[in-house]
Amino acid sequence: MRGASVMVPSALRRLPARPLLRRALSALTRVDPAAVLTDADVERFSKDGAIVLRGVFQPWVEHLRAGAELNLANPGPLCDEHAAAQGTSGRFHDDQFLWRRHELFKEFVLHSGAGALAAKAMGSQTAHIFYDQLFVKEPGTPSPTPWHNDTSYWHTRGSQICSIWIALDPVPRERGLSYVKGSHRWGLVHRITNFSGGDHSGKNTYSDVDPAQLPPVPDVDAGVASGAYELLGWDMQPGDLLLFYSAMMHGAPGNPPNSPHRRRGYATRWCGDDVTFDNRPGTMHTGWKRAGFDNGLAAGAPIACELHPNCAATA
Repeated sequence: MRGASVMVPSALRRLPARPLLRRALSALTRVDPAAVLTDADVERFSKDGAIVLRGVFQPWVEHLRAGAELNLANPGPLCDEHAAAQGTSGRFHDDQFLWRRHELFKEFVLHSGAGALAAKAMGSQTAHIFYDQLFVKEPGTPSPTPWHNDTSYWHTRGSQICSIWIALDPVPRERGLSYVKGSHRWGLVHRITNFSGGDHSGKNTYSDVDPAQLPPVPDVDAGVASGAYELLGWDMQPGDLLLFYSAMMHGAPGNPPNSPHRRRGYATRWCGDDVTFDNRPGTMHTGWKRAGFDNGLAAGAPIACELHPNCAATA
């Protein structure tokens, strides 16, 4: 809990002191998109909506793990503990805008090359960081990540919006994220499914919209069973990444008690050339403003602003 006395995890003790942290991180090789993302990858990404890339951020894994432990001990204003909110066992930690609070995550967002990778994948000249997000499911956490697409939660308009989700622990396919192949082409904005249960949570609210005005989340499990939908998913090792469009329908199961691993994932969300601010009701913008993350943009304005800088430069 915030403000409580916590034991410093061993991972944190391996982090350099703050004056040395930037130097240590700057020594990590910046990802060259041309070296890790082929034309065939880009074509498959466009067609399927989600792909896996192996080992791209493996050199960052220990640093990101240490940062995750830091955030678990000192969460931000948008943190949700979904298992606790549902009254279930385990811990399902979800926090946002780490890069605005922690130097380590700021260095990753601005200097790792993730933005350049996202830009190349989307065929965009720009990649504006929308926000970053940490997910932690401890063993013995039955809470699932329900089927959803991110577009329905976000105050954006445009097609060039994607996420890079980095595995910080081994994740077998059956416990990881699955995607409905090609669902980024549905153009779906659905009713909100809150990960904590119900329509709202204490930190993320989706007010001023009538749920009846939006279609429900499709029954993905029934669609898979009938053969109407095909799921994409992969075994993941630390440093592997999932690259997927925000409009992709996706979800994940809980992490059972017999799991040998935690499931820590660090995601960065990226907006390309065609993305504008959509000030429609019922999005995460309400909760963001309450927490001090107001972009200050007018409706319909390009997403570029101080809160969402362009990180697509390759040097």
